[in-house]
Amino acid sequence: MSTDPVTPDAMASLYDRARLSAEVRIANERALAMPPDPNDLSRPPRPVPGCSACLTLAERREVARAEYDRSAETDANVLLRTHQRQEHRP
Repeated sequence: MSTDPVTPDAMASLYDRARLSAEVRIANERALAMPPDPNDLSRPPRPVPGCSACLTLAERREVARAEYDRSAETDANVLLRTHQRQEHRP
């Protein structure tokens, strides 16, 4: 009979949770260190803070999304990306 209150299965579970936590922390740190790619079409563009044109286009996108108008939502995303390429790139 073992006097150790922690079973091998419990130790493995604790180890797996600690390893997963470390992997998540590393992934989060990596994501924060590297800004998102503006050419990544898998995500909607984010408005540049302080830019009224970006804000207007983002609001247009949100209205289209609320109305379930995916065509208008896509149009707003395209216009926002185009604006950002023209106005916010060095």
